Amino acid sequence: MTKPKTVFLSGAGGMGNIGAEAILLAIIQLLQDYYGKDTRFILAAWHPGRVQTLLCGIAGHFEVHPQSIPFDPPRLLIRADLFVVCGDVALTESVIPLLPLYWAFKSLWARGCGAQIWFVGIEVEPLQKWWNRWAVRRLLDPVTQHYLLRTQDSLDHLRRLTAPASSRLLGCDPVLLIKDDWLVPFKDPAITVSEGELAVGFGIRDHFAEPLRLDWRHMRLQRQEAPAKISARRARHIEILATLANHLVEQHQARLFFIPHHFLPPREQVILTDHQFAERVVAAMRHPERAVLLSEEIHPYAAMNLYRQLDLVVSMRHHANSFAHRFGVPTVGLGVSEKINSFFRQLDLESLVLDPDTLDLDRAHDTLDFAIQNRQNIKAQMQETLTRFQKTMETALQSLSCDVQE
Repeated sequence: MTKPKTVFLSGAGGMGNIGAEAILLAIIQLLQDYYGKDTRFILAAWHPGRVQTLLCGIAGHFEVHPQSIPFDPPRLLIRADLFVVCGDVALTESVIPLLPLYWAFKSLWARGCGAQIWFVGIEVEPLQKWWNRWAVRRLLDPVTQHYLLRTQDSLDHLRRLTAPASSRLLGCDPVLLIKDDWLVPFKDPAITVSEGELAVGFGIRDHFAEPLRLDWRHMRLQRQEAPAKISARRARHIEILATLANHLVEQHQARLFFIPHHFLPPREQVILTDHQFAERVVAAMRHPERAVLLSEEIHPYAAMNLYRQLDLVVSMRHHANSFAHRFGVPTVGLGVSEKINSFFRQLDLESLVLDPDTLDLDRAHDTLDFAIQNRQNIKAQMQETLTRFQKTMETALQSLSCDVQE
């Protein structure tokens, strides 16, 4: 009888970001499909209680342990066949500049304990810091068996950093492979839309242009701009979102649902939570009564069940766009990050991206009108790309599955 596989999932969430948490759950259930329901999972979580809550309703063999800095305990790693990094920004500098270096050392340590190293469903951006480029080339690449990237842009960026012999596979965002029956146990938040109303979801965030800074003395992340201070740029984003919301209400009889994708305990709030940011947008609207702020700490699968009911999504968050893509819901993006721009390039829908820093409001209103008037055509295009992306990801996962079984 074949011994069940044991998978150590690192970067496994618990920080209240439902996009990252959806990736985590998707990888668990995809690996269960390939290796069997008896696959064992060891999860390193920043907030173990949150991850335990996420796993309720999902069958499997799970151990949840606190995330260790800098290295994971050898007593856990020596039991693992695979060390899987599922942090979608693991090889980027736009959030935390040290992340690539951090994951290089974590992976080197795990490989020394005998596990294969996989990076699954990640984004890769051009690395500007010399120490990150060195760490990927000299430390990470020699010990990593497989990189499974979610965009062609990420694949191209990684090729410039790694040796030709590296196993670099094109996949897609793992949330696009989440199956309908996986979502059934998770009740969506109650939303009410009257006949003739347009249901529009807003995915918003307190965007920071500069990466977070690490306070070495207290081992805490810090924003380079104080969280409580609303800068001119952040005020502009709030104004734009409120203006778009007003247009949707006045021209299209929309009911707006602000869906928080990220919450943080008060002691960890280096940025405004999505709920706090949404409150400022609603306060700036002419029709705040048409807006609904959903609760924080929603289960990612419950959120996905909500997204499938929407007619349109307007988002500053990649995973609001990605959840919409999964269900063929037309989506308009605010290009505050390269992830957003890359997403729309993949779908050949770059005309639906708005740059909030150079935005002409007349053009923005025209873009919303176009997306609403052409919903069926956009939906068909999104469903075609979804099928193509899913097949690409399934082919990559099958090749990884064969590699481990051998």
